[in-house]
Amino acid sequence: MKMVIKELQDIRSRSLSSVIYRQLEEMILAGKIQPGERINESQLATALQVSRAPIREACRQLEKHGMVEVFANRGTFVRSIQPEEVEELYGIRAALEALAGEQAAGRVTPKARKELKTHFAAMEKFVKQESVVDYYEANADFHLAIIRISGNKSLAGIYDSICKQVHLFRKTSLSLPGRLGISLGQHKEILAALLSGDGNQAGSLIKHHVLDAGRALVSALAHTKARSKMKPFNPTGRGA
Repeated sequence: MKMVIKELQDIRSRSLSSVIYRQLEEMILAGKIQPGERINESQLATALQVSRAPIREACRQLEKHGMVEVFANRGTFVRSIQPEEVEELYGIRAALEALAGEQAAGRVTPKARKELKTHFAAMEKFVKQESVVDYYEANADFHLAIIRISGNKSLAGIYDSICKQVHLFRKTSLSLPGRLGISLGQHKEILAALLSGDGNQAGSLIKHHVLDAGRALVSALAHTKARSKMKPFNPTGRGA
């Protein structure tokens, strides 16, 4: 928590739950607060010189987005995820993105075409650099661009909620050997379908890509668990 406190000290004067929420969200997504780690409200309140009320509200918002779990009399913990949850969430995500791809293909303006190409070029660059973190960000931007281009605002809201629940773990799957290259190749095909205006093909390719990413994530989680040989997360914080 020391790193968390240090990075939050610069927002003391701006205050309150919305700002605290954004900062905690960024730290969780960046892996600075790990799955299973407790968010110490008391330490944060002292560091920020605020009451615990806005911190608790920020944590409630994080809970609504599936990023933390709150246990009565125990505290707030960054959420862990199980393989069956990955399959469910990625199934929903695949359906949403397939629909977005179908709709976006018919709405690719010159501006949208340039945006998609720019994101893909960044992905190519980061694959060559073997930078998983930077590739992940460019990859996320590419997918968000498709959602925006689709013009489906209702879909965008649901997609945001689903993605926040799996953002914590998506980088793990990209760390698997050869995964960056596979991902880039799939995105190249998706880009071509979008630029050609073929909605059916774009939707089909996106669905395959997302489901494949879900399978890779399940594999990565299993690999990480086997390597660490850690016991299941105990929300009481007590030793076994």
